[in-house]
Formats: sequence, C-alpha cells, structure tokens
Amino acid sequence: MREHTEQKCKKHRTFQHVTSIDGMLKFSLLMRITINNRGIYMQSQSKRWLFSFGFVLSVLLAGCGGGSGNIATTEPTLSSDASAQSASTVRKFTHMMGEIEVPAEPKQIIGLYMEDFLVSLGIKPAAQTTIGAFTLKYLHENIGDLPKLDTSAMNFEAILEMEPDLILLGLPNYAQNDNYAKYAKIAPTYVFEAEAANDWRNTLRKVGDLIGKRETAEKVLTDYEQKITEGKQKLEKAIGKQTVALVRVRSNKEIRLYGGPQGYAGSVLYQDLGLEPPALVKELAWGDNAGHATISAEVLPKLDVDHLFVVVDDGGKELAEELFSTNIWKSLPAVRSGHVYKVAPDHWMTFGPIAYDRKVEDVLNALVK
Repeated sequence: MREHTEQKCKKHRTFQHVTSIDGMLKFSLLMRITINNRGIYMQSQSKRWLFSFGFVLSVLLAGCGGGSGNIATTEPTLSSDASAQSASTVRKFTHMMGEIEVPAEPKQIIGLYMEDFLVSLGIKPAAQTTIGAFTLKYLHENIGDLPKLDTSAMNFEAILEMEPDLILLGLPNYAQNDNYAKYAKIAPTYVFEAEAANDWRNTLRKVGDLIGKRETAEKVLTDYEQKITEGKQKLEKAIGKQTVALVRVRSNKEIRLYGGPQGYAGSVLYQDLGLEPPALVKELAWGDNAGHATISAEVLPKLDVDHLFVVVDDGGKELAEELFSTNIWKSLPAVRSGHVYKVAPDHWMTFGPIAYDRKVEDVLNALVK
C-alpha cells in the first residue's frame, strides 16, 4: 500500500508539476516574484538564484515528501496581492544610456563619485571612489573604512563580488567605451550627465528618487537653503561689497582662477552666498561655460581682490611654496591685508550637498568674525 502511494505521488509530481504547461508558467512566475521580492538581480546573483530555485522547488514538492501520506492535489496559485507586490518592487528609470529597472529599496549601492549624495541621504555605500591617490577625505568619517574603487583602473571583479543591486555613475566618462555594458551586467546602472555637477540640487533629487528617499532629499535641500539665506545676511554685515576670489594651485603646476556663476567655487561664492567677484574674475572666468581660467603668475598682479581663498592640490605644494615666496604674490591686496584663507581641495573641487555645506562653513568661518 505504501509502495503504491509513493508511486502515485511520484506520478502526480511528474505530470502536475513538470509536464503541465500551465503549471510551469505558474512555477516560473512564482520563481520570478520570489526572486524580485528578495531584491535579486538575475544577471549577477547566480548563487542566490539557485538558492531561490531550490527553495521554491522544495515548497512545491513538499506535499509528496516524508511519510505523512498527504498528497498535494492542487497547484499553487498567485493572489492579486502577490502580483501587486511584485510590480511594486521594481521601478523604471530612463537615463542617457537607456531604461533600467531598479528595486524599490536598493540596499547594496555603489556610487562612483556619488558618495556625498548617498551619505547625505543616510545611506552608507558599498565602496568609496578613488582617483589614483585622490580620495574624498571630507567623507572619511563616513566611508573611510569601505573598500576602494579606483576609477582610473576599474576592477570589475571587485564590483561583482560586492553584489550591488544598484550602480550610480556620477560622470558620463565612467560609462565610456564598453564600460557601461560591464557595469550593467552586474547590476542596474544609472549614468548621470556632465551637467549633474553644476546642478547638484536636482542631482540629489534624482538620487532620492532612485533609492526611494525623495522626502529626505528635499529636507536636505531645505536645510541648505536656510543656511545660505542666513549666511548671506551675516556676510553682508561682515564685509559688505568687498570682493572675494578663489585660486587653485594644481598638481600639474597650473594656476587656476575660479569664476562663476557656475562651477565648484563660483556657484557657492557668487551664486549661493551672493559675494562680489573682482574685475579679473569677471574678465577671464565668467559665463555659462567658464567655471575657471588658467592664468600665469604674471597675471596675478591684476587680481585686485579683498579676500582670497586658496586651494593647493597635494601635488601642487612645491609650486605653491615658490609662488607664495614671490614679490608678485606678496604684492596682492588680499595678501598684504592678511585676508588669504587656505581651504581643502577634496570638498572644494567636488559637488554634493555635504561638500557645499562645508564650503559655506569655510567662507563663514573666514569672513564672519
């Protein structure tokens, strides 16, 4: 009798759960829902896929297992609630490389040059971006313990091992050649356009949309707007219409004068805080596409400015020391009056809500006594 029951069970399993086309379709759909609900990205998560496959298969065949004698006589069906839940776990976004499907709440996120945005929204990314020896030092307390991904020599195997469910590329050149295809094979990949740097507010909103934290993004922006509003009032009382500029000594022995109203420096100095640029900035580094101008030491005497912020790259320290010892430098009005302020390149030469908050702090600490 037991042998007869086992044979009947085996026959029932074979024809009901394997050869039935309708059963296979439901089985496939159930597998897809199970996988989606676990946030699994099929192309890169083969181990988890096999686990889910085995788990679902064991559930479907459980009615014929053991010695209970109970035989499953009906196939599993999907409720409308389960179908709705499956649809809600994936959202579609369009970007410069096409359309992607993103989990409703991605947990393991890699953001190349996007860590500032993720941290500001309360997310610790899976890795930190480096560009050769350059790191985002101002974020070290948040991401300093994370594995490094060097964008100058990307290790795609390392990314694969991190098992991300979303990749954000902060600059379009990260997707050049066949790199986008490599990222996209690992996880859904969103590429930000070059304008993202100058429009970091809307970039933050987009990141909020992608990771399901739009309300948090709006709160971050509201706090920043309040800070610069109060900062403008303090600066007006402290320095009035006195002029302000920023120069950078680069690692390639280049001297840059930063202008506006866009760019890493100009957008915060002249646009957000409403400070007054000197005539040389207006002449050489002003306009929609003029974030900076490369100048020679001989041009510096024309920099008639009341307050001067200085950024020195790690590789530019030797040139900076030479420059600061020259009579040309010492003759500048800001230098003579002691109004020169050194600031760090890692947050001044980047974009993002935390970086801009730090820039505002630097300006207020220097100019508001």
